[in-house]
Amino acid sequence: MTTMVAAPVMAQDFKGKTLVVGVWGGDIERLLRKNVVEPLEKETGAKVELVLGGTGDRLARIYAEKANPTMDVAFLNIYEAPQALKDGVVEAPDPASPLYTQIWDGMNDGCYAMSLVGLGIAYNKKLVSSPPEWADMWKPEFKGKIALSSYPGSEGDGLLGVAARLAGKDEHDADAAFAKAAELKPIALTYTNLDEVFAMMDAGEVAMAPMISGYVLSALKQHPDIGFSFPKSPGPVLVRDMLCLVKNSPNQELAKKFAELALGVQNQTDYATELYFGPTNKNVKLPETVSADVIDTPDEVKGLLSLDWPYIITQRADWTQRWNKDVLGQ
Repeated sequence: MTTMVAAPVMAQDFKGKTLVVGVWGGDIERLLRKNVVEPLEKETGAKVELVLGGTGDRLARIYAEKANPTMDVAFLNIYEAPQALKDGVVEAPDPASPLYTQIWDGMNDGCYAMSLVGLGIAYNKKLVSSPPEWADMWKPEFKGKIALSSYPGSEGDGLLGVAARLAGKDEHDADAAFAKAAELKPIALTYTNLDEVFAMMDAGEVAMAPMISGYVLSALKQHPDIGFSFPKSPGPVLVRDMLCLVKNSPNQELAKKFAELALGVQNQTDYATELYFGPTNKNVKLPETVSADVIDTPDEVKGLLSLDWPYIITQRADWTQRWNKDVLGQ
C-alpha cells in the first residue's frame, strides 16, 4: 500500500498568478517594492502589480467589482476600513492569525493596522517662534497665513474636530466646528501636495498648516526653516493607515503572504526610520532617536485625539459643501 504525502507548496504553484495591490505612490511604493514585492515574487514566482493612486480610486474599484473583484489588497485609512468591512467588500481581520496577534491590541479596526501618524501643525520657524498649539492658528497675527489641504480628507476632518473642541464642542456639532474653522479665513492656500505649501511657507506667505506627521517629518530635511508641532490641547488627531484583504479576491493566499511581509518587522522598521510612520507591529524595536519622532506605543496612541470616524463618513457630502462655502468662501 502506497501512502500519499501532500507535496509542499512550491513557488511554481503561484507562477502565472498576478497579485493586484492598490496603494499610494512615492516612498510608500518604494519601500513596499523593496521589502514586499521583490521578496514575494522571488519566493512564489508570482507577479505583483501595484495600482497607484488615492484611497478614493481604490474604494471605487472594490465596490464596483464587489461581485467579481480583481484587486486583492487595498490600502485604506482609519475611517474607510470599518465602512468597507461593514459593506462586505473586505475581509474581517482574523484574530487567530499572526497578522492580527503581532499588532498592538485594539488597532485592527475593519482591517489590519499598517501605520500610525498624527495630525499636527507644520509651521514657519521665522514667523512662529515656538512649536504652536492649535489655538495659535487663530491668533490675529496669523490671519490670512493659514494653509489647508483640499477636502474631503483626514486633514480637513481633523481640523474640524479640533475646531469644534476649541469651541467647547466636538465633531458631532458641525455648526460649532464650521463656525470656528471659518474664522481662519482668508485661507492663504488650499494645497494638494506638500511641495506647493512648503514653497509658500519658505517664502513667508504661510505661517502654519495642519499636516499629517509622517509626510512632513520625512520632508523637513530639505526645509530647515519649517518645523512640526504635536499640539497638546487638544492632542494630535490619530490617523491610521490600514491594510485590507479584498473579500473573495482571486489570490487570497498570495494576499496573505503580501500582508505578512508588509506588516512585518523589516518593512515597518523602514516605514518608521525613513517615512516617520509609527509601527503597529509590537515586535518592532526602534532607536531612541527614531522613536522620539514617531507614534510607536499604545500609550502614545491613547494620548491622541480619536474622532468618531463612522459618524464623520456619514457627513462627508454635506461637509464638503460647507467646507467650500464656509471655510474657503467659495
